[in-house]
Amino acid sequence: MTLTAAGCGSSSSKSSSATTTTTGPATTVSPNASCPFDGSTVTQSKAGDAGSTTLDKVTPSTAGCIDNVVFDFSPTLASSVTAYESPAPAGGGAVLVVTLQNAKLGSGITPGTKVDPKNLNYVSEVQLTSSAGDIVWHITLDKQRPFLVNVTKVPAEIQISVG
Repeated sequence: MTLTAAGCGSSSSKSSSATTTTTGPATTVSPNASCPFDGSTVTQSKAGDAGSTTLDKVTPSTAGCIDNVVFDFSPTLASSVTAYESPAPAGGGAVLVVTLQNAKLGSGITPGTKVDPKNLNYVSEVQLTSSAGDIVWHITLDKQRPFLVNVTKVPAEIQISVG
């Protein structure tokens, strides 16, 4: 299954040869008619390369009506599982939990690291919450929204897009 986000000022020529596994019912959501984004709210898993890799950088950005959080690795891609935290936070909003497997933290990234998402549409916080075993990041959103997980091997990165 290949899904792309288009029409909001971004284009991508990256391709993925990784396996995609989506669990649960295949639900395509388009809550914002002015933002042509097709995504899902169900868990998405991506296979990485064999062996350990290093998470070098996490970069939030926006492309029109789509927010992106990119995880850069070296030398290869980590496996990942992305899912909404359940139950949702008591104060409202929603949290996407990104679990990175077979990866270690690069320099400058330590437990508790927060990446400031300036001027994004939906993402208010990106924080490393655990690095014991798997690396776990929480992406705090204004509410539960559809998302897509795309991977590239060159450069080795995982991109979470929210629309």
